[in-house]
Amino acid sequence: MELLSYKLWIYFFILTRLIGTFFYIPFINSNMVPRNVKIFIAIFLSYLILLNDNSNFPIDSSAMLIVYYLIVNFIIGITIGIVTNLIFYAVQFAGEFIGVQLGFAMANVLDPTLNEEVSILSQFSYIFVTFSFFIFKGHILIYNLFIESFNKVPVLFKLNGENYLIIASKISDILLIGLQFSMPIIAFMIFIKIALGIISRLMPQMNVFMVGLPLNVLVGFIIYMVVIVSWNEQFTKLFFEIYHWIENTMILLSK
Repeated sequence: MELLSYKLWIYFFILTRLIGTFFYIPFINSNMVPRNVKIFIAIFLSYLILLNDNSNFPIDSSAMLIVYYLIVNFIIGITIGIVTNLIFYAVQFAGEFIGVQLGFAMANVLDPTLNEEVSILSQFSYIFVTFSFFIFKGHILIYNLFIESFNKVPVLFKLNGENYLIIASKISDILLIGLQFSMPIIAFMIFIKIALGIISRLMPQMNVFMVGLPLNVLVGFIIYMVVIVSWNEQFTKLFFEIYHWIENTMILLSK
């Protein structure tokens, strides 16, 4: 009976970490995945992990200690979800930024996964990297990362806030990663604007505004379609870098 009691608490700690991950992990956090499916996956996976967990939790532990372990495991779950979703956020940011440069600032579509309007290029970029994600089996890697988190950061651990700042700082890289994706197109767009400025000075009678807007869209979209092909390799490389980075730094949370 005592064994069942402390195993039940361990199960709740595992479930809490998994729920925290589901808040931000790619696709599972989508509104398109039914809530009942999410609950079933969380309960089932938590049970499978419990079978291989050897943690011992005293049944006479205080309520404060129980709440503490629930909170820190939830934080670990959220961290895994946010960091693995980092590149997807960066790609959406890049698509949004490129869309503004091409003159598509007002051209939005409804994203059913978020129930909000997003830029056309932002949504297209997200769909493109989603296919890349499944091609290199990124969903399997995320599952392995979550399972590995219990080896590197046990269910019963003390959170080190100072080392947690190392992971928090990685989240701020979303802007930099987004700029890396969009920089080639931005450079071309700046070049086009400079060229149009020179032409307007050499040919004052030419209506640059009438020519500039369609030229901006045409050239920019062609460059976008050419550059986005290289995103597959960039996305894969960055994802594996973040994956190994999480593996190497997660253990710092419990030190």
